[in-house]
Amino acid sequence: MQNDDFKYVIQDTGCVYFGRELTYTEMMAREDVPFKFKAIINGHIGKDTDLNQTIAAHVLGIDTASFTYRIFEQLKLTVRVCYQTKKQGLFGKSRERWIHKACPIKQFCAEYRDQVKAHQMMIEDISISKLALMVIST
Repeated sequence: MQNDDFKYVIQDTGCVYFGRELTYTEMMAREDVPFKFKAIINGHIGKDTDLNQTIAAHVLGIDTASFTYRIFEQLKLTVRVCYQTKKQGLFGKSRERWIHKACPIKQFCAEYRDQVKAHQMMIEDISISKLALMVIST
């Protein structure tokens, strides 16, 4: 698996999804990233953060008292995580399955961040709300 597999931007009617290995610098260079989000990166996030850092690494290390954290809350940033569990089958056979969860940044920082740092969970992608992006003023 290459790192490019997790460098993507996908948009649907309600959200913009960013791959976990995408850096802020790469976001600024892409045409499929909304201009308003680029303006937020350039004007606010870039002041607190190294733009060569991935968005997943930034979310893992973000301080809940920082201005960037409040911006992410306003953008309704959602982190999608996954983890593997063992499920006991009907005849005693054990099998592994993947559980996927999407949670707002506040819940992620409170409940799941330490598990991701301990490699018990993995960040799949990060998304922001298009409606929240439209409403926020830069």
